[in-house]
Amino acid sequence: MGHSRTPITSREEAALDHLEQYIDDTADDEDRTREDAVASLTEHDFELADARALIEQLLQKGYLYEVEDALRIPPRI
Repeated sequence: MGHSRTPITSREEAALDHLEQYIDDTADDEDRTREDAVASLTEHDFELADARALIEQLLQKGYLYEVEDALRIPPRI
């Protein structure tokens, strides 16, 4: 059986797409925290409460993870 993840909504997909670009644009020696990600989403038309909820959902569904407060995105399969 292949690896599968919990499906995400179109809104979660939009947030994840934005976060991938945001994290990719970060220098290799600079980590982004959950609060950095929330701030970035709110700067791009996401409401504060929605941004926090979307990040939490993406963490719970395995599309994001945290290592010592640094937000990471595993490769999409």
